[in-house]
Amino acid sequence: MASTTSTEKPPFYASSDVADALLTLKVPGAGYIPDIHLWSPQYKAGNTRIFGPAYTVQMVPASDTESPKSDQHFVDAIPEGSVVCISQPSNLVNAVWGGLMTARAQVKGALGVVVDGRIRDLNEQREAGFPVFAKATSTMGAGPFTRATTLNIPITMQPNPNHPAVTIHAGDYIVADADGVVVIPKDLLAQVEAQCKKSTAVDDQCMAALKSGESIAVTFKKYRG
Repeated sequence: MASTTSTEKPPFYASSDVADALLTLKVPGAGYIPDIHLWSPQYKAGNTRIFGPAYTVQMVPASDTESPKSDQHFVDAIPEGSVVCISQPSNLVNAVWGGLMTARAQVKGALGVVVDGRIRDLNEQREAGFPVFAKATSTMGAGPFTRATTLNIPITMQPNPNHPAVTIHAGDYIVADADGVVVIPKDLLAQVEAQCKKSTAVDDQCMAALKSGESIAVTFKKYRG
């Protein structure tokens, strides 16, 4: 299935449908990364949905002299058709993604960015129509505070300590929309798609029945067993 992004007709399945499928497949935490929200083009609104393979970036404190350094800027290395996934140390309040990065990412063909941390230049992001998902915003840039280490290594996101951490490998699939962000392990994509197709068909039947006047109890018993 081709990677895609849209603000008109959403591709693939909704993040909630994917999470339900991953729950059925017994993936810990259903691949859900809580507390990361859509900030651009709109805040938690609209039909924006991104679906594509992850390009992973691990940020470390600028003071870290032990971690390897990337031989190029991580934005310049974005593969076309990918979703940029950035893990930021939780104790830092600076942004790791801004308007200039979005400008370059769009030229590189990125589908969007998911940041386990902070972003800035919201108006620039929105004017560009670029899908940005993040935990929070900041006024401060990355330079004095953080840097990228080796690219496309497994990264872990756990913005909420009460939910299982999610490890993202390069090439895992990201589904993100106004409801949130879900990670599909790349080897489960076909199973997730099949489960989503099955469950959304049942949901369509439930919706039609409820709109016709049936109760939740009757509808669920009839179609969901």
